[in-house]
Amino acid sequence: MKGSGFGLARGPLLNAFLFQVFNTSSFYLIMGLPMMLYFKKLGASATVLGVIAALGALMNIFQIPAARFVEKIGYRTFVLRGWISRSFMIGGVALVVSLPLPVDESTRQILVLFLLFLFNIARGISLSGYLPWISAIVPESVRGRFLSMDQAASQSALLLTVALSAVYLQWAERASAFGALFAASLILAGMSLIYLKRIPDAPVSPAAKEGGEEVPWRAMLQHGPFLKLVIFHSMMMLALSGGGLIFIPFARDQLGCSDSKFMILHLIWGSIFVLTSLATGKMLDRVGSRPVLGLAALIFGIHWLGWGAVAAHLLPFQWGIIFFQQATAGVGLALYNSAHMRLLMGTVPAMGRSHFFALFSVAASLVAGLAPLGWGLLTDAMRSVKFGTGVEVNRFVILYVTMTLILIPAMVALRRIEEARASTTEELLRELVLETPWRSITRWWNRRPFA
Repeated sequence: MKGSGFGLARGPLLNAFLFQVFNTSSFYLIMGLPMMLYFKKLGASATVLGVIAALGALMNIFQIPAARFVEKIGYRTFVLRGWISRSFMIGGVALVVSLPLPVDESTRQILVLFLLFLFNIARGISLSGYLPWISAIVPESVRGRFLSMDQAASQSALLLTVALSAVYLQWAERASAFGALFAASLILAGMSLIYLKRIPDAPVSPAAKEGGEEVPWRAMLQHGPFLKLVIFHSMMMLALSGGGLIFIPFARDQLGCSDSKFMILHLIWGSIFVLTSLATGKMLDRVGSRPVLGLAALIFGIHWLGWGAVAAHLLPFQWGIIFFQQATAGVGLALYNSAHMRLLMGTVPAMGRSHFFALFSVAASLVAGLAPLGWGLLTDAMRSVKFGTGVEVNRFVILYVTMTLILIPAMVALRRIEEARASTTEELLRELVLETPWRSITRWWNRRPFA
């Protein structure tokens, strides 16, 4: 598995990439922006949107009780059963949304929320087996490249899904028209199951299959390197969950974005996300995860301050600013997702891998799940906050500045994280800004045809 990241996209791991392609597109349609826009079409408040955004994270708490059964059942069998169960819930959502049922919009919202609740329970349980499974079959030396390629593959499929959704939503006037998108999510979920079944299973030791011993959850959480990573990631999720939720009412209420324009904005940052993922895999394996996480946090700070400036009318909502903002979002998310997953895989001990992954996911998801509720309530509560005429201080300015300030304690927590063979963020910036461009210029100069 040496060489470029593209060399990983064949053999047994090809099925893992293809699974993520179909699974990510399916999940986006049922729990991403289309679902948010559907509820917004029904007149849902920011608090309700916060509940939807929180479901996926909060239901990860079921990984704790489920982790003890992963090795007993087997990684592939365990995950496959969970993915089949959640596919049934997608079908239920498509039926409720599309059928002309004699119910009012409030009742329809409640029915869809209930099905999404069941969907995310099944997802939370089955996720407790997926990360340990992938960690067991991907060698440590290429994890950075694998995760970057995995992100690029899923995001590429997601961009196509977003583009087709944008075209469809241009003429979808009625809320019931979203049923076709959720039916497409069901079809994509079925395709993902085909490739999930083809991923090679990881061997499980007889001792792990036997189980029976009480899991030392408290001792695991007190494991020094693991606890430091949990604290850092929880702080970042507190800020990132706010950025994901606040942008919808911000762009809709203050900037007047249409449904199709939302999709165009996603296409911009998604394209940057894919290009960044493809370009940084080998760098991540070379310099380590910690400096890349520091760089990602710096980019997030620039991104949130940029939207704060737009909200304050210091910057215009024009295509140049929009492209810059979406570019910072794409680069920051691509760097953060690959780096924090690689660091987690290297930090978690082999003994009790499933339980460590479950504990990390639940600890971080409690923050990621509760935070959108808080951000949503805060957004609604600050609706009337507005000062100034030219330069304006409103609720969105305050919220974006607050998210940026959260990065300060997060960076303090990052400096305490332990990682073997990692560069510093300063060394990474020096390489990106000075050394890498100079090496490119030198290579070009030495290859001059007329030298």
